[in-house]
Amino acid sequence: MTEDEFARELWREDAHEGQLPETDPWRTWVFLGGRGAGKTRAGAEWVWETAQRLGKGGRIALVGPTIRDARTVMVEGPSGVMNLPFRTGAAFASSLRQVSFPGGAVGLLFSAEEPERLRGPQFHAAWGDEFCAWSYGAETLAMLRLGLRLGEGPRLVLTSTPKPGRVLRGVLAEDGCARTDAPTRANAGNLAPGFLAAMEGLYGGTRRAAQELDGRVLEDEGALFTLAEIERARAGWGLLSHSPSPEVGRDGGAKRSPGGEVQTYPTLSSLRADIPPHEGEGERVSPVFDKVVVAVDPPAGTLSGRARDACGIVVAGRRGDRVGVLADWTAQGLSPEGWAERVRRAVEAYGARRVVVESNNGGAMAEAVLKASGLSVAVKRVHASVGKVARAEPVAALYEQGRVAHAPGLEALEEELMGLGGEDAGGASPDRADALVWAVTDLLPAPGARGPSLRVL
Repeated sequence: MTEDEFARELWREDAHEGQLPETDPWRTWVFLGGRGAGKTRAGAEWVWETAQRLGKGGRIALVGPTIRDARTVMVEGPSGVMNLPFRTGAAFASSLRQVSFPGGAVGLLFSAEEPERLRGPQFHAAWGDEFCAWSYGAETLAMLRLGLRLGEGPRLVLTSTPKPGRVLRGVLAEDGCARTDAPTRANAGNLAPGFLAAMEGLYGGTRRAAQELDGRVLEDEGALFTLAEIERARAGWGLLSHSPSPEVGRDGGAKRSPGGEVQTYPTLSSLRADIPPHEGEGERVSPVFDKVVVAVDPPAGTLSGRARDACGIVVAGRRGDRVGVLADWTAQGLSPEGWAERVRRAVEAYGARRVVVESNNGGAMAEAVLKASGLSVAVKRVHASVGKVARAEPVAALYEQGRVAHAPGLEALEEELMGLGGEDAGGASPDRADALVWAVTDLLPAPGARGPSLRVL
């Protein structure tokens, strides 16, 4: 028996049930466990076995919440790939972000803070650790999966302490997804004496214990937008699409209403051919709207170069006393000219009446950048005087009333909405959700509300 075979057999004897994937065919294995449940060890052992099976030329992506996490936990940590019992011969080049395995396969490190770095590389397999803590979960997962295109059966392993989120729920609902679970106590023999008793004494019976120790997926407590409301908004799109339409002109494009408003109709033929499906194009019916707007939440520091935060760009339309959210064109890492051009394209694609832009981050300059892009519609500047959650509360009331409908393909936006106001609402800035709040507020202020504490400039 070789050392590698011995290490594999020893691991399978010591591992608890949650640390081993199912034997049935799977494309994605999700291991959800409490703190200290052995998730990192399980992922690292799987990477070693996969690397030895692939041999020379094998490529495995190792994705952590940050590049530091990928290095200090997934690679160099006590249970990382460089420190597993009887797993020898690997070399880590930190400057290259690369682990070289003895059989010739390599592991390449990536950060979920930089999803664009996954655009281009390709892999046979991937391991994502603390998936639920990724700043840009949807974007990173999408880029990672697009790179899993080598070999006959690329596989993805996700290990994490669970946190509620649309991306996690979506992955678990997929065909070909295997799931294992383990509470912290399942790995008690490998934890410091007294740790488990101390944690259960502090948090036993609380939501934190259920999530962090039992490894259970919970709904966001206190979240403004619930899963039930989001699902109702999705179902509402079909009703909005097939309800009686306001009269339109013979050209199918626009006609003035009795009140004098121009009714716009963003027909499928009007959509730009170069717009990817996730940016608004799709085989879906676009209903007639009384008015369409594009709302923009510029990233902080946007006027001094490329911004780290995303630029929230959401397209929505009003139809009677309801709002339809048509598309999410949010993008990260663009220059001011880049996101302004993106806004202009969205306006043209959907026949928007005007652009609503938050002015807290240099509103006058943001308006100037938009107009310099060739934008031909009016720009309305709004100023936020209260926090994000307070601004969103009137809009959440409209969702509760069932007056907002979602077009297909808005998963990333929906995830942000369900995290807004919850106990785990920290992390990346909810740029998509902010833009949606401005759009809906402009189109359909909540009854008795003056809008989310905004000041029109």
